Amino acid sequence: MNSRWVFRGCASKAFECKPSAGRGAEFDPRHERQLFQDFKREARLHVAMPGATDWDWLALGQHYGLPTRLLDWTTNPLIACFFAVASQPANEDAIVYAHPLGGSSMIDPERGPGPFEIAEVGFLLPSALAPRIASQKGLFSAHPDPASAWTPPGMAENSFVIPRDTRAVFQRNLFQLGVDAAHIWASLEGVCLSLTWQYRLRIGLGAAL
Repeated sequence: MNSRWVFRGCASKAFECKPSAGRGAEFDPRHERQLFQDFKREARLHVAMPGATDWDWLALGQHYGLPTRLLDWTTNPLIACFFAVASQPANEDAIVYAHPLGGSSMIDPERGPGPFEIAEVGFLLPSALAPRIASQKGLFSAHPDPASAWTPPGMAENSFVIPRDTRAVFQRNLFQLGVDAAHIWASLEGVCLSLTWQYRLRIGLGAAL
């Protein structure tokens, strides 16, 4: 595949490509906008982002777990595989989706419409807001209707299922390739997650050998 493909890993084939803002209770765009405004007001107490666009603020909120109309993707298929096999639930078939990017599908944060004015799904390359986004080779899809699952043409064909009974082996193989929580999270939290996984499975604990 060429470099115009992006990938998304999910822990279950039942998970839809639906942004977090549209999951659960009945979606109300007014509540979504208010949540976003509240986040920007509160976040300014903790981070300085002079000249940031609404797209920058939305990407930052997505990065830290705010319900948004964004979905996480990556240009690295191995990172998508890691999220598929290392996330919960762990007892179901996981799946990695692949999607080809076209030039018209990219969002220009400076010239294009804002997050709440888009008319169709587009992809956003975020600013370097946090090391984790860069280490995950991350980008986002932005959705005009967060309550509706996104199923572009070819989604079913451009997918790779990881059977539940191979997920543990798959994660071990990714670890051997250097794809683990320590690399992906690029933080002390990620280091501890990776070492905890190694400790529980007795994997790669060289100091104890």
